[in-house]
Amino acid sequence: MVATYSQKWWGDPMVWLGVLHGATIWAFMAVYLSIPSAWISFACGFLIGFFLYLVALGYQDYRFARAILVGFVMNVLLSSFSAILAFTDQF
Repeated sequence: MVATYSQKWWGDPMVWLGVLHGATIWAFMAVYLSIPSAWISFACGFLIGFFLYLVALGYQDYRFARAILVGFVMNVLLSSFSAILAFTDQF
């Protein structure tokens, strides 16, 4: 079964939620804590992304599910950058 979408992906707010959830969590932690301590956003982004992914699969919205995976990859990259800064003696 192939899902048909009546709008483009950039017009779907659920896709934006999926793509930006991890980066938004990281940004809030980086602003309110610090960039080196924002590595913990990996755990938060994983948990929130996992449950969003289950919701997307429950509603059979595969475009939303793919967007969540992209958002999780963005979270991994950003939190890895923070972890490198936190666990190396650069600062």
